[in-house]
Amino acid sequence: MMVVENLLDVKKYFAGEVKENFVVQYEKMLKSSACYQAGDLHETEDETAECIKVLRSTGEASSVTRISEYPIGAEFTCVDEALARIREAHSDIFKR
Repeated sequence: MMVVENLLDVKKYFAGEVKENFVVQYEKMLKSSACYQAGDLHETEDETAECIKVLRSTGEASSVTRISEYPIGAEFTCVDEALARIREAHSDIFKR
């Protein structure tokens, strides 16, 4: 069995407000389980997951490092709550 993650939606937040090389990105993923049975691939949709990630570019082509991840629905009930926490906890990534 393998887990398959399909990206359903992506949004960038705080564009123009964060320092160069930083990105605050919302992602909505559909997580599924997949397995082969009798030579056929069977995929079962399990859940949809949402999170906001704070990412930093490493300077190499298209390479980023995840600094933090804020799952929606667990600790944060909505996107706005997570964004408020990011402004507070990562004030150093914002332009002054």
